Amino acid sequence: MSAPSQASATDTDTHRPRRAWAAVSVLAVVGTLNYADRFLPAVLAEPIRQDLALSDTAIGIINGFGFLAVYALIGIPIARISDRGAYGLVISGCLTLWGVMTMLGGAVQSGLQLALTRVGVAIGEAGSTPAAHAYVARNFVPERRAAPLAVITLAIPLASAASLIGGGLLAEALGWRWAFVVMGALSVAFVPVVLAVVGRRQKVPALPVETVAVQQIPAKWWDILRKPSYLAIVCGAACISVAGYALTTFAPAFLMRARGMTLGDVGLQYGIASGLTGVVGLIVVGRIADKLSGIDGRWLLWLVAAMTGALIPFSTLGFLVDSSTLAVCFIALSYVVGTAYMAPSIAAIQRLVPAEQRATASAIFLFFSAILGSVGPLLTGLISDALRPDHGDMSLGWALLAVVPVMQVGAIACYLLASRRFLREIVA
Repeated sequence: MSAPSQASATDTDTHRPRRAWAAVSVLAVVGTLNYADRFLPAVLAEPIRQDLALSDTAIGIINGFGFLAVYALIGIPIARISDRGAYGLVISGCLTLWGVMTMLGGAVQSGLQLALTRVGVAIGEAGSTPAAHAYVARNFVPERRAAPLAVITLAIPLASAASLIGGGLLAEALGWRWAFVVMGALSVAFVPVVLAVVGRRQKVPALPVETVAVQQIPAKWWDILRKPSYLAIVCGAACISVAGYALTTFAPAFLMRARGMTLGDVGLQYGIASGLTGVVGLIVVGRIADKLSGIDGRWLLWLVAAMTGALIPFSTLGFLVDSSTLAVCFIALSYVVGTAYMAPSIAAIQRLVPAEQRATASAIFLFFSAILGSVGPLLTGLISDALRPDHGDMSLGWALLAVVPVMQVGAIACYLLASRRFLREIVA
């Protein structure tokens, strides 16, 4: 049997638009379950801290450094499997693992046991996002990728709202342990839907020799790191991650301690506010990114820098105002930076690598974002514990103020630097 032509292989091995968008919708739900299970210990940090007698530093290690270090390290080898086209198999397997480990988190009796279950969750969640990014890159043309990536990234604000509202209300009604069990079970129950819609695997067609020669595909995956624009994007994303993970880990606890809100109030008010601002921000940024990147690809980077700069004032005021309502609104607006940057950033790095390295490029991107981002919760916890003798319940607010806006300023510089060489380093 003769080998199929490149055109026929492309027609056969990509999903039609209707199915591709259906799969994107499913992947958005998977991402929502992913981040909901990830955010849950942060939402319930106060009852967990009191029940297990933990410090802010310990919370920062369990929810930040410990989780994210494992997440980062395991992501790249799983992404190599995804790059062979096994998108559905990887995502469904990961979904099962992190759901089961989240359920086990409801039975822990110590901080160490909780940390071990979070390691299992991190392993499961590490492979899902790069596989989803690679699926989009495989089934959508370059100038149409920011919109589906934005839809998938809607998972972050939706998950924040789901974990805050659902986790908060469940914890108030049944206790924080049952909140873990219910949220984990939802993930496991969704596995058959992934296999049915996304499928198990897609073929990744081999590139013709002449195309390989033109693109000069790196011999090793780590050659991706030799591109200055890619490195600058990764550094900028890492800065946003430091701020974002610090905010995700400690914002609910700050609102409860410093602003006197109950867990249920934080879940409803902050959950709705962060969910709405995150969704609107993602949709607006995704649409603008697709439109402007067709004119000049550097807009994918300029847009992130402009958005971050516009929201820095809210990242500062959120921890200074006395009103709990204003604090919720301002912190929710600051949270937009940590969600809306993702789609343009991923769309940009997908242009810098050949097809068979897209999941790997996303995994490396997420690796450094997670490894460096894990410093955020740890540093915030250390500063908070150090300031507690003098500032009491306000120590966490001062710690967040010392981390969040400062790192966002660093992100702006990195994205502007990346735009200088971006056009020259795009893969044809």
